[in-house]
Amino acid sequence: MLRRLQRILRDLFSIDARCLIALRIALALLLLTDLLLRSRFISETCTDDGLLPRVFVPVPACYMSLQMLDGSWLFQLVHFLVAGISSLMLLTGYKTRIATISCWILTISLHARNEFILDAGDDLLRSLLFWSVFLPLGARYSLDSRKRRTAAPLIVLSPATAGLLLQFASVYFTAGWFKLDPAWKDGTAIGYALGQTQWILPTGEFLRQYPEVLRLLTPTVVWFEIIAPVLLFMPFWTRAFRVIVLPAFWTFQASLALCIWLHIFPLIAAVGTIPFLSSVIWPIRPEHMSDKVEHRSNSARNVRGKSVALRNGLLASLAISLILFQAANFGKSLLPVQERVLSLIGWNVIWSMYSNLPRERFQFSTEGTLQNNAQVDLVNTEVTTATRLRMQEFHQWYRNRYFLQTASAAFPEMPTWYLTSLVFHWNQCHASEHRVRRARIVVTTESIARPGPTQATILLDTGFTAAPAGQPD
Repeated sequence: MLRRLQRILRDLFSIDARCLIALRIALALLLLTDLLLRSRFISETCTDDGLLPRVFVPVPACYMSLQMLDGSWLFQLVHFLVAGISSLMLLTGYKTRIATISCWILTISLHARNEFILDAGDDLLRSLLFWSVFLPLGARYSLDSRKRRTAAPLIVLSPATAGLLLQFASVYFTAGWFKLDPAWKDGTAIGYALGQTQWILPTGEFLRQYPEVLRLLTPTVVWFEIIAPVLLFMPFWTRAFRVIVLPAFWTFQASLALCIWLHIFPLIAAVGTIPFLSSVIWPIRPEHMSDKVEHRSNSARNVRGKSVALRNGLLASLAISLILFQAANFGKSLLPVQERVLSLIGWNVIWSMYSNLPRERFQFSTEGTLQNNAQVDLVNTEVTTATRLRMQEFHQWYRNRYFLQTASAAFPEMPTWYLTSLVFHWNQCHASEHRVRRARIVVTTESIARPGPTQATILLDTGFTAAPAGQPD
């Protein structure tokens, strides 16, 4: 009976070392890609001269970011370079443990510096890095492994492997379980999601023409997110279930990516499925690595008898506690500081993607009145210099589309700083008669379910001096 239990737990929570190799390489490539995409707008997102100076970084995020030590562009650039070097070390498997810890800490620092441009993909990436810290990512096919005199175990079983596998499953399970918005029950949820036109892609635009199809797909999404993660941990026919469910996950995520602009989240989600491939490739063993050799390797690590039973018990406890902890704290219990700290270190309390769907689409615009009384859009008008072009590209950047909305909700003074920054950049590029003397931020709202007349609200209206570095009057 004990042997059978051990076999079941191994099938459910073990990870093949070859999957850890793929995970290490994929994580490193994701980190490098993300750093490259962010690096273009270091000044705007990370420096005191940008749109989020350090004074606006909320607690406790400010305590978890090394970038809070200095707000200069040079310091932020050094942070990016160190993060890039750590990612390259992880990619090649050089000082892998140190590189993994460094990548995890520096990613936390980067995300905590400006949490208003983050999304669920960033949360999942931190989670994967958190559990990877405790895994032997460099045990095989790495620069570190060249120094080893004995072969590392082919199968890795530990609380960290269980945590990594359960983390991915909990993302989708809790996202589906807590879709409590009435729109998910009456079948209109996907329509609302696709109504956010700033994210929609041509495929999503096409599907919007068929509301009845969307009404049928809506409950399918919910049940898939609830049932599919459970099927990944079936204690019988584990391999057969995963062979079916994993391609279903890939198809599901690819379908979302075709309808909604999700940036690199689909890639991060795909990386999260890599450890589950262990169940698929277990039958394909190197000839020199038999079950007996694996058993001897485990014995060499003093994993036998009661200690094995104790460890497996811990795995089961972790599996239960992870789900129950997240479920028990949905919208309550934890203090905001505790919740944010847990989220930043990579262990999210709850995944509530699209749990509450917006009924209106928002659009922010900045209007300026020049010295000659001309009216201009401070972002989209007159691309006459590289600085103006850069400002437009920054506002079109995926990560910036909700920046002002989320930042303004956290800090009432943020719109003033934001508008002042736009006016400053405009005045720096124009002659005195074309400089801004008055500017305002206008919020335009439109109902998604019943398209009709838009409503415009003035969020901020203030005057400015004629000097290039003018401050609000």
